[in-house]
Amino acid sequence: MKKYRDMKTGELVVEVEDLSFVKEREHSYNWFQRHYHHHRLRHYLKRADKVYVSDNEMAVDVVRYYFVPKDRIVVR
Repeated sequence: MKKYRDMKTGELVVEVEDLSFVKEREHSYNWFQRHYHHHRLRHYLKRADKVYVSDNEMAVDVVRYYFVPKDRIVVR
């Protein structure tokens, strides 16, 4: 996850690269790391003006797990 403010528009942008810690039970993170990353990402996605994802499957997962409106998601 990367978060930054777009220099041209001033919008808060969050890039989501990986959601495997949410989807896979056998991930290498322990319960605290999983909990920490989940809540940190949820916090940033709630405040983001735009969310960049790598593909359509990731966009569906962001909507499913974090309830982000589809109009804020941009597939790159």
